[in-house]
Amino acid sequence: MAKPKIIVLLLALFLLSCGVSSNRSEVLKKTEAKLKAAEFFNKMGLAALAEMNYSKAIANFKKATEIKPDDPEYWNNLGKAYMLSKFYKEAERAFYTALKLKPDYGEAVMNLGLLYSQWGQYEKAINWLRKAAYLETYEDRYKAFYNLAQVYRKLGKETLYVINLKTAINLYPPYREALLELINYYKRKGDTEKALGYYKQYLLYYPKDFGALLDYSELLIQTGNLDEAKKILKFVIENAKEENTTKRAYELVNKILLMEAEKKTNPK
Repeated sequence: MAKPKIIVLLLALFLLSCGVSSNRSEVLKKTEAKLKAAEFFNKMGLAALAEMNYSKAIANFKKATEIKPDDPEYWNNLGKAYMLSKFYKEAERAFYTALKLKPDYGEAVMNLGLLYSQWGQYEKAINWLRKAAYLETYEDRYKAFYNLAQVYRKLGKETLYVINLKTAINLYPPYREALLELINYYKRKGDTEKALGYYKQYLLYYPKDFGALLDYSELLIQTGNLDEAKKILKFVIENAKEENTTKRAYELVNKILLMEAEKKTNPK
């Protein structure tokens, strides 16, 4: 008589476990659906951000954070959309929320620095950009040094501006914007030797930037390096597709020919 009771008990346990398993499966499905919805709204926000539709971006990032409020990336994206819309208080709150969830989130740290720079709160900007720049787990530290340089430029701190640009380049040698800024800085200062040096470095990474090649050639001509300038201009004429580029190249070639003719007629 005991056996039927045991069978009934086992059957009840089996049915109970099936119910628990079914409930667990339902919970998992709902969780997965929520995560997919949050990621969907995040992607919609990123697409709107790329189109510079900041209102749409904010709406979608807000939905993502409401569905999944523990994701620091969504809060950081919301902060960016607010910052680009000049809603600085809201951006500040979003970035701080991202950092509360993930204190070593390098991009959010840097974005706070950018926010305070745009807001005109330069001391705070320097503080946060320096944190990002020296955060070794942050892969894009070089961007933080570059943005730090921009704050020092606004404040008229020339030496610190140059130091931070150079540090950005040391961390990421092909950094286009930083290299071009240093080139232009040394050209303005009249230090052609350093400008030429950074042109060489820039053209190692961007050998078909014809505008930069023409500017480099012009500087070479100014310093009397006519043979090197001719080689570069020949390369531009043979490879550039745009008419204005080749036209400027021919103008510089003519300038060299006039200088060479003048040297022959008026030798020192």
